[in-house]
Order: sequence, then structure tokens, then C-alpha cells
Amino acid sequence: MRTEAKLEEWRALYDIAIKLKELKPWERLWDMDLITIIESNKKEPCVCSVMGKGGECYGIAAYYGLDSIKGFFKMAYSSEMPSHQLIRYQNNVMCNYGNRDELTTKERDIIKKLDLKFRGKNNWIYFRTFESGYVPYMPDRDEVLEFTKILKHVYMAIDSLNKGMEIDFKNGKTLMRKFDEENNIWVNSEEAVIIPDMDYPVAILKDELLINRLKKQKQDNSILELDIAYLNSAINDKQYDKPFIHRLCMLVDARKGVVLSQNMVTPGDNVVDLIFETVINYIIRIGRPKNIVVRDAYMASILIDLCEQTDIEVIESLNLHTIDEFVESFYQFRF
Repeated sequence: MRTEAKLEEWRALYDIAIKLKELKPWERLWDMDLITIIESNKKEPCVCSVMGKGGECYGIAAYYGLDSIKGFFKMAYSSEMPSHQLIRYQNNVMCNYGNRDELTTKERDIIKKLDLKFRGKNNWIYFRTFESGYVPYMPDRDEVLEFTKILKHVYMAIDSLNKGMEIDFKNGKTLMRKFDEENNIWVNSEEAVIIPDMDYPVAILKDELLINRLKKQKQDNSILELDIAYLNSAINDKQYDKPFIHRLCMLVDARKGVVLSQNMVTPGDNVVDLIFETVINYIIRIGRPKNIVVRDAYMASILIDLCEQTDIEVIESLNLHTIDEFVESFYQFRF
């Protein structure tokens, strides 16, 4: 059950966001000049990225935990992927310095209740939570409280840079702000950037009778594309606390340009089961393809065992041309 932040909790978050804006951190930092915060030895790190040095979008993003940090680096190193599909990797809370028309009615209402006055381009402050499968949405109470703490640490880290601390960002270093439990103080230091292992656990199909049945199906030279494709529409369902993104599990014939199957994916669905069902149904109905092309290592990890046992080659490609052409037709609209 979602719990909304109280007005005074929003005030604390806006207060630190305004102070950060006054520091103009984007004049010093690029988006890959990372600040890493570790609150205790028991917690996973939080990596923060400052945007705006390029003069376009201004903001500060916080990626909590190794899975979210992994998604950050996937976005950074997947520039060849269609930009509208990168949201699949984005799990973070974002402080935006934007324009009035970017805010929702609820966000403008909070600003009004706080009696804050923002004017002009890139001066309107608002916050969004990005969570896989969901539309970017206002943070809930827990997220507001946690993000307030993180932004205070970001402020202290940037202040240390302004006072002369030097970090070799260009050579893979981060400004690490870590709580020293032994001495009960916060310490800023230069450390290596934390890049999590990009591997994923392999899904194993253990039904030997089914595997033997799949092996007996004829094989041809067809090449399929398979993906959980993100569309540019939102779905409101009372079962969920916030709108979720319209996603389709799509299987297409890459040579013929034909959509073979498409099933809507909701946040509650088991993606592994859905992928298995899609591929297995195709093999039983049509036969074994020569290749299945998938978007990334995550999708490959779901299929690799099944495909190795049925002599199907799995290929990774950031661009799935047939699926991407289909999805492009949806992107004349916005959320």
C-alpha cells in the first residue's frame, strides 16, 4: 500500500534540492563523474549522477543498490539501443530542474502548498521515481525521506569539491562518501567506481519430457526476434499503486517482418515463465528456428539453456530491427 509523504517531508526535500541548485554542480561534473554514498557496511551503495553539463536536462539521479547501479551502466553503455527502450534499465529517484509544463497537477499543488516560487526555464523542481515496468511517478513517503538524506550527502560531497578536493573522474574514480563506523564520522575519499557484475542467473528448464518433444520438432532457417518491448502508453489499474507502462512480449519473424505473437506484460507477471511459454509454443506449433535474436544478456540468460538443449542459437543485438520498427509507430504519442 502506497503512503504519501507529509507536507513537511516534502519541504525538507525541496529545501536541499534548492540548496543543491545554488551550487550548480553541473558546471563541474559530467553525468559519469559519479558520487557514491555508503551509509553503513550493511547497506549497498547508492550512486549519484549529476546531469546538465551538456546544457540540456538538469538534474540529480540516485541509484540505490547494485541492481540499480547495474542498470545505470547498462544505459550508459547501450547507446546503440533505441532511446525509448532504455527505460527498461532505469531504476532510480530523480531530482529534476525543468520547466513548468513538465510538472503534473499534483506536483504543482505541492509547490503551491509549500509557498515556493519558481520562475523561468530549468528552475522548476520536481521529483520522479523510475521503476522497471512503471511510468515515472512521484516518489512515495519512504522514497522522499531516503532521497532527502541522499541529497544532503550529495550536497556535502559537492561542497568538498568546491573547497578543493580533487577526484580523478576521467580515470574511473568516484567521490566516495562513506560512514566510518569505527570513528563515527562521515569521510570523503577517492575510490574506484563500483561496477557490478553484469551477469545474470541462467534459467533452467528441467522438464525432460518436454525437452525431448521440442528436440523432435523440425528445424528450419528462420530467424526470430524476441523482446519485452516498451510502448509509449500508460495503463491505470487499481490493482497497482501507480500507472504501469504498456509492455508487450513480442516474437517476430525477422526475415518476413511478421509479428508471430504479442502478449501484454504487467508488473505482476513472471517474465521467465512468459518467455518460456512464448518460445515453447512457437516450437511446438511451427518448429525450431535457426536463431533467436534478443536485446541483451538478461533475455539471453532466460533462453540460453532451453536453446542449447534444442540446438537453437541465441544472438544478442541492441537493435531488433523488426520489433523496433513496430514499436516506432507508437512513439508519435506521449504519456
